[in-house]
Amino acid sequence: MAQISKIRFSQLSEYFGRIDAEFYKPVSLFADKIIKGQNYRSLGSIVSDGYRVVYESTKILKPEQVNLENDARFLQATNISNDGLWIDVEDIGYVSVKDWQRYPKGRIKIGEVLIEVKGQAEKVTIVQEYMPERTLITGSVFKLTLKPSTISHEYLFAFFSSRFGKVLRDRTKVNTLIAYVSKPELYRIPIPFFDNEAHTRISNYVKDSFAKQKLSKDLYRQATQLLDEVLGLNDIKFKKKKSYNASFSEVITNNRADADFFQTKYKQLAAHLDTIETLYLGSICQFKKGVEVGTAEYKDEGVLFIRVSNITRDGISTGNADKFISNQTYNKFVSFQPYAGDILLTKDGTIGTCYVLDEDVQGIISSGILNLTLLNPDIPKEYLALVINSKICQMQAQRDCSGALILHWKPEDVRKLRIPILVPELMEEIAEMATNAKYALRQSKALLEQAKNEVENLIEQEANQS
Repeated sequence: MAQISKIRFSQLSEYFGRIDAEFYKPVSLFADKIIKGQNYRSLGSIVSDGYRVVYESTKILKPEQVNLENDARFLQATNISNDGLWIDVEDIGYVSVKDWQRYPKGRIKIGEVLIEVKGQAEKVTIVQEYMPERTLITGSVFKLTLKPSTISHEYLFAFFSSRFGKVLRDRTKVNTLIAYVSKPELYRIPIPFFDNEAHTRISNYVKDSFAKQKLSKDLYRQATQLLDEVLGLNDIKFKKKKSYNASFSEVITNNRADADFFQTKYKQLAAHLDTIETLYLGSICQFKKGVEVGTAEYKDEGVLFIRVSNITRDGISTGNADKFISNQTYNKFVSFQPYAGDILLTKDGTIGTCYVLDEDVQGIISSGILNLTLLNPDIPKEYLALVINSKICQMQAQRDCSGALILHWKPEDVRKLRIPILVPELMEEIAEMATNAKYALRQSKALLEQAKNEVENLIEQEANQS
């Protein structure tokens, strides 16, 4: 339904002359008005240091070019989780030491707030202690530090994560093909101030949320390390030879003639798998592929159409790029709805991501996702998911899908995935560690929700009293 906002010409100067309709959405005007009707300060007035670096000719180094002692990490927005609670250090690329020396303003510091201002312009996070010291931040992210005796970085994160904060950040975007937020627009965002007790409580929720997030990642990493140790993967040095041989019989047997499939590291992996007990995934699971409804069925709102991009190792992730379908389309394909206990596995695009659902999800899965039903009760679901996400299965998936521009993991290849089988006690131990990691993650998300809800409730209470 169409929405109309009326703005006086004299008000345009208040907003840097913005005349695009997106800026004056009723929800944006309401959020701006309700916060400015109570105790607030503009973001710019409480920033002690803020900067966005514009890099020139900076390139991510190839793995073989990296000097680990001198070169610097280069943190990009894609390394930050959608909720801002985690930065994936392992996926951060490197840039030359010359860039580290040339752009000192781009060096991150523990505790800084990072705000994405170019691209999707959606993510916000706080630099945590686990971040490598020698790290530069991409030019699409603004970094800032707040003045003492104003508000905490954790409180600002909670506000920007809240419904009001997101609306006010979204309205600052210049709606071009690539969204952009200027420094003046960012600094003009009104930030509500509450009493010290509420401020401290919200800040502590966020601190605890970040701590639980790290605990979850640590537990999952420990489970993966235990698996690698038990399987003997730590003792294998995978070779990266520039040339390798394959017999004609191997080409025929595997029905593959591309060189990537026959890389030495994949032969090493296959040889190692022969030394341990394994079962084919197809022998321990039934498969059900999702459905493709067609882009014509996409809606701006409605029931979630769960695509590959929504599936992560931490669960189903949602964001502004989500697709929705009508209730009518949902009812037509309701048999493809996933439920608690289902095991989801991605097979297209981002392949091999596996997750066991903890609760029912109202939505249907796309054709790029497989729903696995475990047939062998002796294998814990969480163990299976962790193994599929681990190196020993990810390398098999990469081998099967190598040589293609767009990765498609064929169901017949998925069925041939070799799953290591350990003694029941070890599988249970690893599954329990993975389960504890998921529990800590749920706690982390719940704490952030508490912080967001408290910010929103306080803003609404102040508005009702004024």
